[in-house]
Amino acid sequence: MRNSGIEKKYPSPYHITDTMKILVPLIFGLAAPLLSAQEIEPAIPPLAQKKALQWMLNSDPEKRAAAYRTFQLFGDEGGSIYRRTLEKARELHGSKLADLLDNERTNPFSELPEISEELKTERDRIYVLIKTDYKKAADKIQMLHREVGSLKKLNQKAREIAGNDPETLDKSVEIIASSLAEIIREINIIDEVEVEREKPDLDAALKEVYEGEVYLKNRDAVGRIRKEIAALTSARAVNDAAEWANSSQKFFTHHLNEFRSLFALTLLRLEEKLSDAAVGHSQNMAAMGFFAHQSPVKGKKSPGDRARLAGFKYRWSGENIFMGSSSPVAAYNAWFGSDGHRFIMFAKGPNLIGIGPHGQHWTMMTGSK
Repeated sequence: MRNSGIEKKYPSPYHITDTMKILVPLIFGLAAPLLSAQEIEPAIPPLAQKKALQWMLNSDPEKRAAAYRTFQLFGDEGGSIYRRTLEKARELHGSKLADLLDNERTNPFSELPEISEELKTERDRIYVLIKTDYKKAADKIQMLHREVGSLKKLNQKAREIAGNDPETLDKSVEIIASSLAEIIREINIIDEVEVEREKPDLDAALKEVYEGEVYLKNRDAVGRIRKEIAALTSARAVNDAAEWANSSQKFFTHHLNEFRSLFALTLLRLEEKLSDAAVGHSQNMAAMGFFAHQSPVKGKKSPGDRARLAGFKYRWSGENIFMGSSSPVAAYNAWFGSDGHRFIMFAKGPNLIGIGPHGQHWTMMTGSK
């Protein structure tokens, strides 16, 4: 604890206002009857400690500042008591934060950290299943559909929770974080630790208590899920804006991206030249009566040949073909049930897609820019 002479070394951020001129003497006045002109009692009266502690927990920053300054009026003699009071205030702020986070009315995100952890675990587990070769075994493919379906439900629940408005909760937490930052500063002054004069780091202050770490983890989970939603919305808007693409091309891409987002994979953007190559191959298969990745058409033998001929300037990475329905969902389901085709749809590398529906023939190509 610093006396009035040494305290100048650590300028206080708490300026004396008219309100504080009233508050400080009021707290100090509680101790006045116990002091005499001949002797200053080294211990701060319990009633003064109690009142100061109450004001340390107040949402009014002027009252909190008055409480801190009151202890300094007692000089070095009150240092140990001041520190214990600050530690108690920090503990009580943690309790206030716990009550705030545990209340569903004040914290609509209370379930999210647990759901977010489960979502991450399930994503990793099910993605391994997605990339497993089942030799097209029907029972295994059905199992895989069920697993992905359960992941979709869990993801939807997380998105619904993340969609709540955090403003009320964040404002309440900010008051507590500001109070914790003040307390840490006062403790540092007592411990003769250099005090930063910049704006306090509220996140660092929250990390001083367990409940604060819970809140930060909660906030990070909300941020991650909102980022995924924003990415999906952005990809859909970009693909919808592709004037050259028809409704089947757009629908298939939206459908596939919805499932890719479940695994936090890069979302695919429709690419015109790659789609031209895909459409051309579907047309050739329908017109010439073949169904294969290798084409008898001169200059179009391989997927790479077709992509280059269409003017695609980037790297193509995979091709799927399907015949038997004009439905985008039918094409997706057929490829999902075929291991190699599913691997291409859920590959981590691509960020571009070319989709080529023609009658009941489909060609899908992926690439990277």
